[in-house]
Amino acid sequence: MRVLPLIAGGLLTSLAFALYAHSDHGHQHDHDHHEHDHGHDHGDSLGAHVHGVANLNLVLDGADIAVELDTPADNILGFEYLPTSDADIATAKAAMETLSDADNVISLPADAGCTLDDVTLESPIFTALKKSDDHDHDHKHGDKEHAHNDISAHYHFTCTNPDALSSAEVSLFESFPRTEKVILQAITPSGQQGGELSASNNSITF
Repeated sequence: MRVLPLIAGGLLTSLAFALYAHSDHGHQHDHDHHEHDHGHDHGDSLGAHVHGVANLNLVLDGADIAVELDTPADNILGFEYLPTSDADIATAKAAMETLSDADNVISLPADAGCTLDDVTLESPIFTALKKSDDHDHDHKHGDKEHAHNDISAHYHFTCTNPDALSSAEVSLFESFPRTEKVILQAITPSGQQGGELSASNNSITF
């Protein structure tokens, strides 16, 4: 992993707070409420919209792991506009199913006994899927050339044997080959770390 200076911005801090708040909100998420927070500006360089590049933020706190993926939709879908055709809608729905399985993004050691407690997927594209049955897409015809939508995925795990959490592998590259580079920002018991991951160098050491 190529090591980079850590940018401990608000996004990573919020992820850390989410570990403590998780038990209060459980699975009650309003995906629509956050759909406009994932455009071009996340407040720092971690939010830069660059095709082929994704951002992965990870917090390990005792038996809890929180992971947040932010990526241009192009890395996941091959397009970034709101889907209107049957083919694009099918592609987006398939991507949602793939992202809902955290193993397709990050693989944790089996010995750690980690259970996925919560998944939240956020994107204007996914919100549009809920409205696809309305068949009222005429006003979106011009969006294809101008839209630059992102996708965010949030995962929370609880592990029965956290002592076995010595490393993890980012499986995102295999699941979504359009992703060429992942910018990692992590907070673990051993400290803070940042780095660049690739398909041939996809291991995170805790």
